[in-house]
Amino acid sequence: MATKSQGCLWQICLVLLFPAGVMSLDCNLLRHQQSKFNWYSLQLLQNMGGKFPLECLEDKTAFQFPEKILKPKFLQQAQMSVHEILQQLFGIFSRNLPQTGWERRKVERFLNGLALQTERLEACLHAKGGSNILRLKKYFQRIQDFLKEKKYSTCAWEIVREEGQRCFQYIHKLTARMKN
Repeated sequence: MATKSQGCLWQICLVLLFPAGVMSLDCNLLRHQQSKFNWYSLQLLQNMGGKFPLECLEDKTAFQFPEKILKPKFLQQAQMSVHEILQQLFGIFSRNLPQTGWERRKVERFLNGLALQTERLEACLHAKGGSNILRLKKYFQRIQDFLKEKKYSTCAWEIVREEGQRCFQYIHKLTARMKN
């Protein structure tokens, strides 16, 4: 017969083991979760602003996404790249939005989704950094510089929103390379 302290110790062990099981389950399902999240985030981003304004065409620019990151050699590289893209998108879309005219609720839903997926990825990452991350940081710095140069105008935000949609297409390619 187990004593009260042994029973309590058993419960503590179960409580400590349960999250580890859930985390590993999440990591095993990461590719599937990421695919669903990509589609959902892309829909939110598209719906935030509506159709692209024609008067903004003259402000279009090429931010030159670092294509090399789309061919990771290891699962971990793909996961780190997706994580960095999500973090950078969160950083960009959580600042200086008043000029956009976008519905606050839609933006908040989008940001909440980015934060949740970033947390899920962090639970699966075992390393951080690398040359791909540096390339991504430079890419997103160009986007931030563009916004600043255009004084966070509505057109600048529309161009960045469009580029954000492309980022989810890149994430889709990286996710396809995530094999369990």
